[in-house]
Amino acid sequence: MKPYYDRHKWTDVERDIVRRDYDGHNLSALRLASHLGVTFCAVKGQVQAMGIAMDKSPRWADGEIEILCEMITQYPPLTIARRLHRSVNSIVVKSKRLGLSRRVRDGWFSKKEVCEMLGVDHKKIQGYIDRGELKASWRTDRKPQKNGMAMWHITTEDLKDFITKNAGDFQGRNVDLVMIVWLLNGEL
Repeated sequence: MKPYYDRHKWTDVERDIVRRDYDGHNLSALRLASHLGVTFCAVKGQVQAMGIAMDKSPRWADGEIEILCEMITQYPPLTIARRLHRSVNSIVVKSKRLGLSRRVRDGWFSKKEVCEMLGVDHKKIQGYIDRGELKASWRTDRKPQKNGMAMWHITTEDLKDFITKNAGDFQGRNVDLVMIVWLLNGEL
């Protein structure tokens, strides 16, 4: 490997060749590297420096963002990805960047969501469930084990009653006040 002071000095002619022949694929970068007598990484670095790197993901159109906003609370990311002809990862990342909730179900919360909303450990919520202070059911035929936080169903009405009766128990900076207010106002 050459030291940094002995790097290839790019000429305008070489830059023109790169600009003309680079098509966004590694194979073209390899061909250019062998033609110009430089390394593959040198060609890729020059492509980046010249600003001609190909962006492989298509830009989001306004119509796609509107469809995403409408569908995100009703359908899982896989369904939306198929509808918009995008990857599931792009749907999840874009929804996070837009601050959209990907919560699909209505009328109930998982134990994990309740823990995040109230800013407490799952053991504390499980204690409330075991004592009967927080009504909860489970999706399957048998009671969830200690790692089954998403299997618990806590209805919106039961959560509202629980929060109003035990509001003093949940204080601190980890409490999601916005979610609690929305819940109590019937916006969730």
